[in-house]
Amino acid sequence: MKVDRAMNENDSLVLLATEPGYGFYLPWHHCILALAVLAMVIFVPVNAQPAETACTDLDQPTSRLFLQQVSDHSAIIKWRGPARKVCFGLQSDQLAGVAEGKLVDGHYQVSLTGLEADTAYYYTLGGSGSAAVSHFNTAPKPGQLPADGNIHIWLLGDSGTETEVQGGHPVHQGEALEVLDGFLKYNEEQAVSEPLDLILLLGDNAYLDGTDEQWQGAYFDIYTDLIDSTATWPTIGNHEMGGGPLDICLFRRLPQCEKGPLVSHFGGISRSSNPDSYDSNGDGPDPGGLPYLKIFTLPSKAEQGGVASGTEQYYSFGYGNVHVVSLDSQLSNRDPVQRLAMRDWLIDDLNGNTLDWTVVIFHHPPYSKGQNHDSDVEQNEIDMRQTFAPVFEAHGVDVVYSGHAHSYERSWYLNGHHGLSDTFKPSVHTETDSQGKPLMGQGKEAYQQISSASSADDKAVYTVAGSSGKADKENPCAPGMTLGCSLPNWLAHPAHRTFTDGQPGHRSNGLSLKGSVVLDANRHSLTSRFIDENGQVLDYFTIVRDGS
Repeated sequence: MKVDRAMNENDSLVLLATEPGYGFYLPWHHCILALAVLAMVIFVPVNAQPAETACTDLDQPTSRLFLQQVSDHSAIIKWRGPARKVCFGLQSDQLAGVAEGKLVDGHYQVSLTGLEADTAYYYTLGGSGSAAVSHFNTAPKPGQLPADGNIHIWLLGDSGTETEVQGGHPVHQGEALEVLDGFLKYNEEQAVSEPLDLILLLGDNAYLDGTDEQWQGAYFDIYTDLIDSTATWPTIGNHEMGGGPLDICLFRRLPQCEKGPLVSHFGGISRSSNPDSYDSNGDGPDPGGLPYLKIFTLPSKAEQGGVASGTEQYYSFGYGNVHVVSLDSQLSNRDPVQRLAMRDWLIDDLNGNTLDWTVVIFHHPPYSKGQNHDSDVEQNEIDMRQTFAPVFEAHGVDVVYSGHAHSYERSWYLNGHHGLSDTFKPSVHTETDSQGKPLMGQGKEAYQQISSASSADDKAVYTVAGSSGKADKENPCAPGMTLGCSLPNWLAHPAHRTFTDGQPGHRSNGLSLKGSVVLDANRHSLTSRFIDENGQVLDYFTIVRDGS
């Protein structure tokens, strides 16, 4: 559906059909003249009718309704269910626009264009009676801020545990909902109920194999009241890519292990770089392909700013004065040729970026001592650190977010640390105070985007936020075991800020607590907060621009 001009709420509009799925709007006092002109060219609008009539019988249930690619001039609405149309407008009780849905990969999809920047639009899959009306705000123009002066972003890592089943039983039901409740409490009590502008997913948002059914139960059924008004922007995690063979004896000492490896299909273990190899149950590649790429519609052609990547596996977009990059640490990163192609694209993309703030998301953290996920050991994490961290530092990336480890870790303001954890030196790799101690990034120790030490925008903060659906608990490893248990250096990566031991869930360099991250960006500062399941801020840091 193409909107040929933006609707003015003072106009009374009528839809003139030109061809299926297309139309244009005219004020009533121009309709007679327009119809006369159409008659002169022997064109008869077969379905011409008032919009309110076209929208009457669409009040029907849907199984999922969500937004994609909301920009300053466009938005994509996707859903499943019997409805075939979207009714929309500038007022909730005057939904004069009608857009026909197009069936794409099992979802109906409508693309609205010609919208006004930083403007509220209302829509429904029904147009009258008891039909629920949703709404969204378009983005501000590139480089600008919304009317409230702040871009409000919510980040969820490893939140997909609602559908996690082991041994035939759910193991983390309700935990993602607790994190959601914590965010809503924080947002109401401490953020004056500010509407979200973006939802960023850090991967593993549907357990255990990232099937379409698991996406429904772990994401669309959980965040229903947010995702119809705020666009979702995801990245690929290991659980998005199905499963693979795993020797269960690496995790559990079972009697059968005495006879040798006990191999079974397990979600999240795929080591393939090919999305077509997606396997949900161990019987070989699924004919439908990777559900993640079927569910989401992502800007591979630079539709929302940035540089075209040519793939939905990684992409970038702009929202106001924030540039967001989603990298693929699960598939593209596993293949050397694809990894270098992604790096080259990233350099081109960042070279062309002129927005105030740059946010990067991907699943595997470059710096982590999480349980089962050690960035000194796992190749995905090593490759992301060695290949991409130098690019972030050289091209002004401000913050980097990952998941994977089911905990919270947040780095100092880093530059130049691309080796193993035992090579980290605070005096070399961080922004320090006059006594040589790493700055915390809080209060008077807020980080400067232009480093006072180097006079360059060459440092970034790396955050691991993978506890939005569960948090690992201390489980000391038995002799000879390294997986499924916590080693002595659990949550003790020296590149991460320190916490006070002794409080529940607090480790020397991280938190084993459930929660999510809220990121706020304005003209002069960017602030990142970790919000626990009780709605409390347990960590934050701020980066300021221009010496503000």
